[in-house]
Amino acid sequence: MAKKTLKRNQDGEKLRMYLLTLPLKDSSKLVVKLAEACKVPLHTVHNWRGGLCRIPELAKDKIEEVTGVKIFHSENILQKKSE
Repeated sequence: MAKKTLKRNQDGEKLRMYLLTLPLKDSSKLVVKLAEACKVPLHTVHNWRGGLCRIPELAKDKIEEVTGVKIFHSENILQKKSE
């Protein structure tokens, strides 16, 4: 159970850190875009960002597609290369 909580918080932290790199105006527009692209309510994206709920794998892929940045899967690529 602790591992799932840790993973959920890590994904939310990654999304939050990416959004913090954007100007405030662009960040709020991107959150609305992400909600539309993932077909979820706006409060769900806010919950993802806050680490209050898990980000589904399909939503992670969609988030990376919309942003054009590898936010969640960059560590997976590094792990595969090192194995």
